[in-house]
Amino acid sequence: MNLMKKFSGQAVVISMFLMFLILSMASGFIFQYVKLREYKNEISSINNQIKKTEEEIKLLKNTDGNKDLEKIARERLNMVKPNEIVYIDMGKEGN
Repeated sequence: MNLMKKFSGQAVVISMFLMFLILSMASGFIFQYVKLREYKNEISSINNQIKKTEEEIKLLKNTDGNKDLEKIARERLNMVKPNEIVYIDMGKEGN
């Protein structure tokens, strides 16, 4: 009986430590699972944007050949050439 009283305090401390360890590991796994789902949703959203952009590119390539491709890309998609500086007129309506 004396031996049981001696180890009962240690058993409580060890069981509390194990419960804390299990709960912290479970919360870590849940957090990682939630982040994984968020990343998968973000990846699918980006893939959808890529598909839409590829469709726009195909559509642009089919319209009026390559001679008007630059004009359409600049007007519809607001694209610019590399190292090109764009000036925006703030007094102009529609900006």
